[in-house]
Amino acid sequence: MGKERLVMSSVFYMASDHPLKERPNPNCKTLSVSEALAMGMDVPGFLLEPGFNRDKPDVLLWSDDLDTQGKLDDDFAIYALDPSMDDIYTEKKYRAALQWDYTEGRAEKVIQYIREHLEHTDELELWHVWVGLDAFPKIRTCPISLDELISDDLKELWDLEVWKEPITHYCFVIKASHKTVPN
Repeated sequence: MGKERLVMSSVFYMASDHPLKERPNPNCKTLSVSEALAMGMDVPGFLLEPGFNRDKPDVLLWSDDLDTQGKLDDDFAIYALDPSMDDIYTEKKYRAALQWDYTEGRAEKVIQYIREHLEHTDELELWHVWVGLDAFPKIRTCPISLDELISDDLKELWDLEVWKEPITHYCFVIKASHKTVPN
């Protein structure tokens, strides 16, 4: 019997031969209970019980973003993936999750991130995958020049229904526009 999987979901990630710079979501942060109380947040009762360390960091997640209309273009994060994560089929050494919901403004910010990253390497892979499978999925790749990459391309990748049978992982291989790669 194989490993049990409890969660199946759609994941976006980037892969590269050059380290991917992490980018926290500026609209979210983690707080201690004391910090949350000082901000006037409602805190669950079990965190207020005697003996709980109210100064323990990273207990609660705070977001100034109740952005149901997609108005905040900077509402996304890029962070390192756990190297042991299953369902990652790239051969590139560096991998980072892209946590976002598509909007045109966010796509433009992600493209700017990719543009800056490609100043240091020849290509970056942008994947949309379904995690939690027990079988090897189909993989479809699409090469795109950085000069040709537009927000509609990221919308297309976002809209792909990776969970539908046959399960397919999609990878945009974004090629740098420059001829030589600086050190």
